Amino acid sequence: MSQPAKNQLQALEDAIMERARELAEEFQGKASRQCDTILRSSAEKLHMAEEREILTARTEAERHFHRVTQASELKMQSRLDQLRWELVQAIQSRLTESMQALCADHTAYRAWLVEMVRDAASVLPEGDLTAEVNADDLSWLSAEWPKLVTEAAPKRNITLSHKATWGSGGIKLRTTDNRAQVDNRFEGRISRYESKVQRVILRTLFPTDINASARGGGPQ
Repeated sequence: MSQPAKNQLQALEDAIMERARELAEEFQGKASRQCDTILRSSAEKLHMAEEREILTARTEAERHFHRVTQASELKMQSRLDQLRWELVQAIQSRLTESMQALCADHTAYRAWLVEMVRDAASVLPEGDLTAEVNADDLSWLSAEWPKLVTEAAPKRNITLSHKATWGSGGIKLRTTDNRAQVDNRFEGRISRYESKVQRVILRTLFPTDINASARGGGPQ
């Protein structure tokens, strides 16, 4: 092979090698850029995933805290309601003691019975009435019943039943045909006014707590 031909061949080989190096550098640059892009994208995705996991964990922690707090508040409120109710019951039980003390004071008790008869007679319909008391009161009221009726309701014909009724004290008046009655026995009055009594007790015990309420009680 002549020298010129060899020179041409060498130049061609050199050109091919140069082009090969250029292509290799170009592909290497592209590969490096793609790798950087992939790494950045992966890092962003990983960061977003971490943020989602943190947010989920925080949300779940807040929900758990809210559930625990709410359960604690409900338990505390339930206990407060129970304590209120126990206080109301304790105070109401003292009413029985007060009634027993009233019965023991004959003068005061008789005056109270006069008021109860007058009150019942004023609201019951016209006609004859029957009064009922317990056995203890029947024993002493029988003798002075006419005088007591004259004091309480002189315009009404009220007969004292010879059959004792139940109860710790007080008096019940009814029409002879049982169409209407006013129960002013102690138990009847407590039942009638129980809800009102409870509200008064609660307002006295808890004047600043507008949510204080009794969980039980008599008729409204």
